[in-house]
Amino acid sequence: MFLRRHFIAMVALSASVMSAGAANSALPPEVRRELSELTKELNEVKTHVKKKELELAKEILRKVDDRVATLGIDSDEKDRAYATFRSQLEKARNQIPIGFEHDVAPILKRNCLPCHGESQAGANLKLDTFNGIVKGGLHGIPVTPGNPARSGIMLRIMSPNERTRMPKGSPKLSDQDIQTVARWIGQGAAFDGTDRDAPIGESAASQTPPKKPVNVVFADGSETVSFRTDIAPWLVNICMGCHSGNNPRGNFSFTTFEQLLQGGPTGSTIVAGDPDASYIVDLVLRQEPLKMPQGQAVLKRSQAVALETWIKEGAHFDGTNPQAPLRELVPTEAQRQAELLAKMTDTEFAARRIDQTAALWKRVAPRTEGVSATSPNFYFYGSVTEARLKELSQLAEAHLSQLEQRFPLPEGESAFRGRLAVFVTRDRFDYTEFNTVLMNRRTPESVSGHSVINPNFETAYLAMHDTGSIESADALTSEQLMKSLLSELYLTRDGSKLPDWLRQGFGVMECGLKPDSPYAKTLKISTEKALSTITDPGKLFDDGTLAPEEVGAVGYQLIQFLKEQGGPGRFEKFVSELRKKNDAASAVKQAYGTSAAQLGRHFLRSGVGG
Repeated sequence: MFLRRHFIAMVALSASVMSAGAANSALPPEVRRELSELTKELNEVKTHVKKKELELAKEILRKVDDRVATLGIDSDEKDRAYATFRSQLEKARNQIPIGFEHDVAPILKRNCLPCHGESQAGANLKLDTFNGIVKGGLHGIPVTPGNPARSGIMLRIMSPNERTRMPKGSPKLSDQDIQTVARWIGQGAAFDGTDRDAPIGESAASQTPPKKPVNVVFADGSETVSFRTDIAPWLVNICMGCHSGNNPRGNFSFTTFEQLLQGGPTGSTIVAGDPDASYIVDLVLRQEPLKMPQGQAVLKRSQAVALETWIKEGAHFDGTNPQAPLRELVPTEAQRQAELLAKMTDTEFAARRIDQTAALWKRVAPRTEGVSATSPNFYFYGSVTEARLKELSQLAEAHLSQLEQRFPLPEGESAFRGRLAVFVTRDRFDYTEFNTVLMNRRTPESVSGHSVINPNFETAYLAMHDTGSIESADALTSEQLMKSLLSELYLTRDGSKLPDWLRQGFGVMECGLKPDSPYAKTLKISTEKALSTITDPGKLFDDGTLAPEEVGAVGYQLIQFLKEQGGPGRFEKFVSELRKKNDAASAVKQAYGTSAAQLGRHFLRSGVGG
């Protein structure tokens, strides 16, 4: 429901909401007259669109936007005339057809294909061709024509949860890119290319004129203003929202330093050594009133002056790659957080883990008082008794010692900085709340625990339901479950992104499960069932091919199989290759000298799990 409300607020301006408080504010008569004239101009947009004169329609919208920016109207203005104008502006903007090849494909290529392309298809979803998009993947078809709010791709790119939002591990897409995809879906999600099986964006790319060459001069240390620290941060955070994507304001887009120097259709944006000839200086420093940046963003005068000085000194570049995204020059929130954590002492980090653990528990079980138990490497917390937590902490310390002996850590390093938090719940309901509240996902009946670890140990915990001390066909004992989850975290403590089947399979192998136990037999049955649905053996080693309730069972059998194919040495090489590059097919080729498809077929024929 939150995503639907957020989506509606982003892609459609509600005139009724804006006009509700109209009596609270009134614009000057001359401004209202100006808005009335601009509204009349917007009526021409529909005419041009009908005549297929799209560039003329876009030009009207650009001129209207520029004129409104000079009026200095507050973004929260409630005047009825302004509400009416904004509604008409949004309607006019939505009349501009969004093309898949020219507008949407570049967004997908730039942000989605690294995980959903030809070489890697997370969740069996390929977005590198239009037919791949229509076919969908493990979680269904990502696009529902005519209904953005019910399209999986919109829910993913708009999710407020960083763990579930796409693209994974990258900043959220700009509002403009999100609106472009939403409008395309709302207009019917039509395909305007020539071949639905060809790489997306191929037609549009062939029509794109080459950019003029630029001369990038690297910094030599004589500069008083640094592009990297004094200019790039506000360019990225303030300006790039309008000057990026497929429909940038003024047709001027810059996502790299080279593009910034190339300028836009209005002239030379930056002329090295000559601020007076640089259009950008006029926009942010000299015009009255200033035209840029538009909207609520405010550029300090000191920042504008720094830009002028930087250009005067030659517009030198003190980065490493002028063709790389400018965002890479600006530390993300995660990078700033990592720097902060790195400066903490071990004592400060441990105190932070205690506070973090209590805060997470309060979110999950606000009405249940938690108890705790501390050991050298763990901070146990939960709704069981303190005695039970101490018992489990002793078992955890002993298992960690065994892991460290078998898989030694770099000298001087502890396994988990600031201790590893271990949540233990007495009731299964409290455990499922960890998935619902913190992970925004359902909890399959077969899952009683999970682990989370972030780079730099910013967050590091395992959460589990106390399943007791008797192993059954349906569940591990609490000791086995804890050992399994702890082993998973130990395997990925360096921040490596390893497939779920490998992490969970390794955990099951290290938990002390006997091959003839009731639970081991259940794993074999689950593996047989899961493997019967595999249609592409080459994807067996990829993340996302198996359902959450299948990965542990199949992973347990698959690791045993891989160790038999050349011994532990080859398996260790396979894992090492995965750590270097999260590419299962390449890792299989490097370690086993065959293709993932061939090795996958061999596994399916081997009868493992039978």
